[in-house]
Amino acid sequence: MFSGALLTASAACAASDPVGDPDEVRAVVDQMIADAETRSSLLADSAVGGHNGKNFFLQSADGSFRLLFRGQVQFRYMLDFRDDGDGNGDGASEDDFESGFQTRRTKLYFEGHVWEKALTYRVLGAYSRSTGDFRLEEAFAAYKWGNGVSVQLGQFKLPFLREETTSSSMQLAVERSIVSDSFSLVRSQGVQASYENDSIRLALAFSDGAGAENSDFSAPRNATSTGLINRSGLGESDYALTGRAEWKLFGTWDAFKDFTSPVGSDYSLMLGAAGHYEGGDGSSSAFTSGTYEYASWTADLTVEGDGWNAFIAGVGGYTDFHGTAAGDVVNDDYGLLAQGGFMIPETQIEPFVRYAGLFTDPDRTADGADTFSSLTFGVNYYLYGHASKFTGDVVWYLDETDPLVTRRTGHGQLGDDDSGEVTVRLQWQLLF
Repeated sequence: MFSGALLTASAACAASDPVGDPDEVRAVVDQMIADAETRSSLLADSAVGGHNGKNFFLQSADGSFRLLFRGQVQFRYMLDFRDDGDGNGDGASEDDFESGFQTRRTKLYFEGHVWEKALTYRVLGAYSRSTGDFRLEEAFAAYKWGNGVSVQLGQFKLPFLREETTSSSMQLAVERSIVSDSFSLVRSQGVQASYENDSIRLALAFSDGAGAENSDFSAPRNATSTGLINRSGLGESDYALTGRAEWKLFGTWDAFKDFTSPVGSDYSLMLGAAGHYEGGDGSSSAFTSGTYEYASWTADLTVEGDGWNAFIAGVGGYTDFHGTAAGDVVNDDYGLLAQGGFMIPETQIEPFVRYAGLFTDPDRTADGADTFSSLTFGVNYYLYGHASKFTGDVVWYLDETDPLVTRRTGHGQLGDDDSGEVTVRLQWQLLF
């Protein structure tokens, strides 16, 4: 810019006076340089953007407004092995081998703050892996006071299972466990109050209930004939309360954003517990009259150290449905999850193992079967942390398909009316 100003000044002087007075030349040059510096200053004071090492961003010059943009892609190759039979209960025989590619998740995040850093927002959308349609997952605004208290309103994940509230990009295995899939409350619409200090985090949400995302307030709760709440956004409860408490005994809160622990990490320990209750009147093809109640609870322990991690969680659910197609349904179901992994020294390789077990009410099946367990063995290879990593695992289902699970293509589990289904999952993840 300086050289351009100098050339312009020289040209102007040459045009007005072939010889030129030295003092006049210096005056013109000084004027052009001052003008260039003013323009540079104005450019610096305008909106800025770029990449901060984690996210793309745009913000106003004074920092009052900020927009972060990021995305997630999970691409998989799946292989499923099972016995011949009617694996998904549709009366037709099933292939004993299926394989193919799957774009499990493609998500776009827009988040930031407006007017002040305490007033934040998030809009999250995801493309369907089967249709490619773009669907809203989260949309909320929040305000955080300086004393650790915050409030958020909109559509968000309910504060219940730790495995579910931890981002899908920060998991240990390729996919969350069958326990999380069966007891997760997923997302809902409502209001949530939270509190956080150096050792305690508390959250309490009043919402439309489990899986009530993208539903209108007049949409009635939908349930299956066996008394399972539909978690696919097909209705909402009349009322629902969800609360979670976390107690950090050692480490920092950042250590619990995922389930892994790099070599050199400090010892970290956290206890968590949560409860949920919802109810109301039902009205759907399978739940035409009467009232219902659903209550669930969970407790968990997370321990991390110098390159190793461990996590265990228990969960229970109670349903009391009156007026379903099968009559009154009262069930008690339970789940147990335990997993752990370690980093091989001087590598970015992390082997892991996981046990997930469902212990469902025997009344849910004709033969009284009440156990559905799986073992997962796998490995992570971190190219650039979670931002670019390869995960491969093998899931061995020890029992025949459970009514709480049925068919879950997102897990690679297609269902089997006999024990021994095996799923091989290979995934590459990119965060940008």
